[in-house]
Amino acid sequence: MIQWQFLGGTDTVTGSKHILTAHDGTRILIDCGMFQGRRAEAEALNREQSFDPASIDAMVLSHAHIDHCGCIPLLAKTGAFRAPIHATEATADLLPIMLRDSAHIQEADAAYLNQKTSRRGMPPVEPLYTMADAEAVLPLIVPHPYRTPFDLPGGIRATQVDAGHVLGAALTLLEVPRPSGRPLRIALTFDLGRRDLPLLRDPDPLADIDVLVTETTYGDRLHDAAVNAADDLCEGINAALSRGGKVIIPTFALERTQEILYHISNLRERGRIPHVPVYIDSPMATHVSGVFEKHLECLDEETLALHQRIGTVLSPPWVTYTTTIDDSKAITSSKTPSITLAASGMCENGRIRHHLKHGIENPANIVILVGYQAINTLGRHLQNGEKNVRIFGDAFRVRAEIRSLNAFSAHADRLELFRYIRDMRPRAAYLVHGEQRPRESFARLLADQLSIRAALPVRGETAVLDP
Repeated sequence: MIQWQFLGGTDTVTGSKHILTAHDGTRILIDCGMFQGRRAEAEALNREQSFDPASIDAMVLSHAHIDHCGCIPLLAKTGAFRAPIHATEATADLLPIMLRDSAHIQEADAAYLNQKTSRRGMPPVEPLYTMADAEAVLPLIVPHPYRTPFDLPGGIRATQVDAGHVLGAALTLLEVPRPSGRPLRIALTFDLGRRDLPLLRDPDPLADIDVLVTETTYGDRLHDAAVNAADDLCEGINAALSRGGKVIIPTFALERTQEILYHISNLRERGRIPHVPVYIDSPMATHVSGVFEKHLECLDEETLALHQRIGTVLSPPWVTYTTTIDDSKAITSSKTPSITLAASGMCENGRIRHHLKHGIENPANIVILVGYQAINTLGRHLQNGEKNVRIFGDAFRVRAEIRSLNAFSAHADRLELFRYIRDMRPRAAYLVHGEQRPRESFARLLADQLSIRAALPVRGETAVLDP
């Protein structure tokens, strides 16, 4: 039988991790993402060894976001994982950047927290993984062009097409052999992007699907129109700068940083925002922007046109990409109005927490949330309007203005998901990568409108796709 194990990213939007087991026992790992949420819970889930790495014959990676790839270095800790990691060409270029940066954050955050724990007589904090663990998996990466089938063990064939989500992101078709009849066609939409956004091309269609495993991040919500993104950003920037404050934007180093830069470039070119310093305080974002420049073939016509007009969308002379900790500290200590983009997008790791620590109590500042905030993350607490938050274990009063701009999501919303699945017409569907309410709401929509009975698996569940 063909089985599917749901090991992570089921009723949450983080920690994507699945295993396909074919008739002959071949095991394919699909994603190996980091869980983000309450720190103690996230730590326990990320360290949990839910399968034997040595049992995996190959891995297929959807894209390079940390909630889909961030736990790959953990597979190297035992030394047993030797399977190839298949990904698109752009994802293959991004993955070393993402994993090295994540390892650096793990080590740096552990060192920072250990300064406190040692003073309090507490046991030391161990990083989730180290740079050596990240380096150990990089030789296993195997790149493939979009829309070009490639073979996996067990006679399985995979094809990755454009997801329209982030650079290199793919929707995957798996054709799994059966003892009799044609192969079982399984479509994986982790994560489905939106149409008509800047930077990237629109998602490619998939058709004639037997089984669909799909994300449902926004299965119960509609986004603001994408055309409103620039106007909303412009309003937020001008509101903070007009009162002498700073604009602090927690952002994902992959895609969201580059999308915000695209809009800032447009706004500056048209004279709609003041010419203040713009900082990208994320070494990873610096390297990611370089990969965007390398893969211009992945960008849409609108972005390429702006690129030709101003010379470069992502590295204009008025943008400062920081590298050192001292550079970052200089930004937080400066009183000059400015715009700072820093990772991570959910405010859980990296330099953004230092910017929030120093800026969250200033009512002149604005924190602009431009991405999904998972439950129990610092970003979700801010989004929910909580007035007291903890950063690095210390309490802070939220006096800065908090704004959420929903037009910036890189995930398809309820209607966009529905239309894509309607055109695909799968015979069965499993809804993952969403909190329970969006999954339930979207399952009702599929049942009512398309007569598709969608399953809502839980973490650890195994489904038989073909008996």
